[in-house]
Amino acid sequence: MNILDTRVYRWLEVATDFFLLNLMWLVACLPIVTIFPSTAAMFGVVRDWVRGKEGSLILTFVTRFRENFAQSLVVGVLWALFGGTLYLDFIVASQLALGAKVVMTSLLVLASLLYAFGSVFLFPVMVHYETGWRTVIKNSLLISIGRLPTTLVCLVFGIVMVGLTVIVPLLVVITGSITAYVIYRLCDREFNKIDAASGNA
Repeated sequence: MNILDTRVYRWLEVATDFFLLNLMWLVACLPIVTIFPSTAAMFGVVRDWVRGKEGSLILTFVTRFRENFAQSLVVGVLWALFGGTLYLDFIVASQLALGAKVVMTSLLVLASLLYAFGSVFLFPVMVHYETGWRTVIKNSLLISIGRLPTTLVCLVFGIVMVGLTVIVPLLVVITGSITAYVIYRLCDREFNKIDAASGNA
C-alpha cells in the first residue's frame, strides 16, 4: 500500500509540474511579443528536468526566461518573418502561369519542409548550446536534416498534440509542456550522440 501511495503521489507531482509549467508558459505568452522567450524558457525548464536538475519551478522558469530573452526574441521574430514570407510567396505563386506556378510551388514546398524541420530543433538547440543566434538557426537546420528520423517523429508528435488540442480545447492547459518535454527528450538523445562524436574527434 505504501508503494502504491508513493507511485500515486509521484504521478500527481509530475502532473502538477507539467500543468504549472504549461500555465506559466501560457501566461508569459499573453503579451504576444514574449511568445518566443516564453517558449525558450519552457524548453529550458524541461532541459533541466531531462538532465535531472531539481529546483523551484517558478524560479527556474523566470531564470531561463531572462537568460534566453534577447536571443529567443531575435531568432523567433526572424523565424516568424521567414514563415510569413513563405505564406505570401505561396499566394503569389498561385497567381502565376501554370509552368511558373509548378516550379515556384515546388521550391516553396521544399523551403517549407526545411522550415518545418528547422522549427523542431530551434528551441532545443537554443537552450542546449551557448552560441549566437545565427549559429542557432544554422545548427537547427543542419541537425534536423542530419537526424531526419528524430525530426519526423517530433513533427508527427507535435501535429498530433495540436490536433488533440483543437479537438479538445481544454487540453491546452497541459499539451504545451508535454510537447516540449517529449520533443526535447528526443532531441537530447541526438545532442548526446553529437557531443560524444565531437569529444571523440
